[in-house]
Parts: sequence; structure tokens; C-alpha cells
Amino acid sequence: MSTLALAWITGLVFLAAAVGGLLPMVWHEREEVLRLFVSFGAGVLLATAFLHMIPEAAELAGNALGPGILAGFLTLYVTEKFVMTHPCEAEHCDYHRIGWSALAGLSFHSFVDGVAIGSSALVPRMGPVVALAILFHKLPASMALSSVLLHSGFTPARTELAVLVFGAMVPLGAFVTHALLGGFPAWTLGFLIAFSAGTFIHIATDDLMPEIHRKEVGRFRNLFSFVVGLGVVAAGRLFTG
Repeated sequence: MSTLALAWITGLVFLAAAVGGLLPMVWHEREEVLRLFVSFGAGVLLATAFLHMIPEAAELAGNALGPGILAGFLTLYVTEKFVMTHPCEAEHCDYHRIGWSALAGLSFHSFVDGVAIGSSALVPRMGPVVALAILFHKLPASMALSSVLLHSGFTPARTELAVLVFGAMVPLGAFVTHALLGGFPAWTLGFLIAFSAGTFIHIATDDLMPEIHRKEVGRFRNLFSFVVGLGVVAAGRLFTG
């Protein structure tokens, strides 16, 4: 993937984050719609990790595949649970917090998303699908962050500025990773793709999938949205091989 294509992809993700940050200011009553986005994003992330990233990483990483996946999963787990406070996509989840710690936690996620795009961009057939998975995750994540900050007393202008910082971490992580990987051996690229797959699995299973059944009302609709997300990526796998 060329530098220009990488700029376009990360620009779209940044735009999704910016738009997502604005939506809660004008459209904050439709929690059930946000949950559909979250469920769909969970399906996309999970399928992308298992159907695209892990098979590709297996060819490049060799014995480093398992450690890479585990490292990615544990990095986000430890960061969220023991280092930073990370708000989930639900406004009332048990570990929901407000303010700067929420911004720090999600910004770290954004940088890791950028690492995923930057590393996958060096494998032409995989770059677009990874970017698509992140794009679908970024909109609800940005809406969640904006809602959290507004609820904690941030002004709309200050909230949107914080969301823009959050979104900017994606191109930062992507271009730094893309630039640094050029002279490294293939297994390093495979390890980073495996690491990114581990973070996708954590985000999908720990942050997003609990939303599918958190409320009794609409849970089958959310499950359907999740399955559609899986199906979209699985269909893409059939066409890309």
C-alpha cells in the first residue's frame, strides 16, 4: 500500500472519529442505535482477526504467532484494567469513568489501531479489510468518548477537540509503524499483525460483545447485527482468498 493510500485510509478513520464525536451532541437519545453499531463492529473486528490477520501472520511470524496474539491481548487487558480507565461503548458499564483517564485509555486504543493499519498496509490484500474493521469500530468508540466527556462536564468545543486528538492517534500510529517496519525482517511484520489481532480480539470480546446481551430489549437484534458483521468479513475473505 502506498503512502498516499495509507493517508486516505487513516484520513477516513480520523473523519469517522470526528463525526462520531459530534453525534452525541445532537443525537444522544438513541442508545439502541449505538448498540447496533457496537454489535456490528464486534463482528467485524472478531472476523477480521481470525479470518484475515491470524492466517496472514502465521505465514510471516512462524513460532512468534502465538506470543504475538497473546501479547496484544494482554497489553490491552492490563492497560485497561490496571493502568488506565477505559470507557466501554455503553454509558453505564461497571468500569465506566469520566474525564482525562477516559481520553487516555481510548487514545491508547487509537494508537494501537494505527499500528494495526500501518503493519497490515505492507500486505496489500490485507490492508483494506483491517482498515474497514477499524473504521466500523472507530465511530461508536468516538461516540462513546464524546458522551463520557460531555457527561463529565466538558464543554462541546472542548469535547470535540479531545475527540480530534483521539482520532489523530490512528494516523500517528499508522505512519510511525509503516516507516519503521521497512528494514525489519518478515517475522517482525508477522508479529505486529499477530499483536494487532490480539488487540482486536480483546476489543471485540471484552469491550463490545457484552453489549449484545447487556439489555433484554433488542438483544436478538443486536445479535443479528453481530452476525452480519461476521458475515461481511467472511464474504470478503471468500473474494480475496
